[in-house]
Amino acid sequence: MRRNTKVGVSGSMTKLHDTIKALVQEIYPELVVLRHTIHANPELSDRQFATAALVENVLARWGISFTRLPDSTAIIAQIQGNLAGGSSIGIRADMDALPIEEDTGLSYTSRNKGIMHACGHDIHTVNLLGTGYLLTRLKEHFAGTVKLVFQPAEETGGGAQDILDYGVLDNPKVSAFLAAHVSEEVQTGHIQVKAEEVMLASSEFTITLTGRGGHGSAPHRTDDIVLAAAKIIIELQSITSRKINHFEPAVITVGTIHSGTRSNIIPKELTFTGTIRTQNNSLREEIHEHITTILRANELVTGVKADISFRLGSGAVYNDPALTREFVAAAAAIIGADQVVQAKFPGNGPENFYRFSKAVPSVFFRIGVNSNPEAGIEPAHSPRFTADDAALKTGVTVTTAAALALLQKERASV
Repeated sequence: MRRNTKVGVSGSMTKLHDTIKALVQEIYPELVVLRHTIHANPELSDRQFATAALVENVLARWGISFTRLPDSTAIIAQIQGNLAGGSSIGIRADMDALPIEEDTGLSYTSRNKGIMHACGHDIHTVNLLGTGYLLTRLKEHFAGTVKLVFQPAEETGGGAQDILDYGVLDNPKVSAFLAAHVSEEVQTGHIQVKAEEVMLASSEFTITLTGRGGHGSAPHRTDDIVLAAAKIIIELQSITSRKINHFEPAVITVGTIHSGTRSNIIPKELTFTGTIRTQNNSLREEIHEHITTILRANELVTGVKADISFRLGSGAVYNDPALTREFVAAAAAIIGADQVVQAKFPGNGPENFYRFSKAVPSVFFRIGVNSNPEAGIEPAHSPRFTADDAALKTGVTVTTAAALALLQKERASV
């Protein structure tokens, strides 16, 4: 009797997976057209008017109810399963493009000068649309609600908090969130995922040094803020090598230095800026304190005054370990365990999804978009970045299967 039950469950799951794959094949040509349309018409953060209108038109055509947030291009759609009980999960996609002049030569290259989908948000948006299409066709297989969240302004650190403040986690209460991001380092047909910290926390700093300027031939009559800046920049690197546990990933990079007008004039003011990456938010604060200490010590020794300001970026994105295990099991069951890559290290880039992962258990995973790993492709944020359309098949398949698995688990636990 037990063996028959297991066979029945296994057979039912296989049938569901076959249905998911068939639906993906059915909708794939339209998804490619949608992706090319969005890619050719990119819009910057908080200006995704045409993109939002396209998303709304597609949702309406597929019979998916949605709400546009007031004075925003953010969209929240809802799909209700036909089975009794269940809870609610959310799936998020970002929609904004970057201020980059595209140089790919694609037939669907950007028509908007100086704007490009160089980070794959066109695929993210269509991946979520495709998942929505499948879920509307699979309502008899799940209970509860799936909220599809189309987020603007991820690239500028906005959008997410407005959606959370609007109440996306309530009515009905959301128990988990999923989000995907393309990866040029992962082969098409594969996904990549990691438990715990998956994207690093970030912040930026601006340091302004002031002191006595003067003639380059008489540095003893000046405070030589250029020399002071050089010493400080070198000293900053000692924070990660001597002040931080070497098992803790941390990066401090100075990216700009601005000062001076002529080679024989020692300036009286200098400004440099940099970025910080850490695996956890508390370490980021610790590094801020170390930088401030270095500046105070330098002022005591040289007399050069320093003003510093920090701008917090995204916090670390945290993948709930238990939820990640369930996600991996669902993904492996439908695309094969060999296609699910376990990442060893978190990504260095900031990701606005941290606001969702901070609020509820979440999984942030990567969709491979590299069709030729040996040759490779240009990285994200490059004017020559390209992403394989076929990644949509994998993305929609995995996102749908994972959503159904999480909803079935929530129903079983009720």
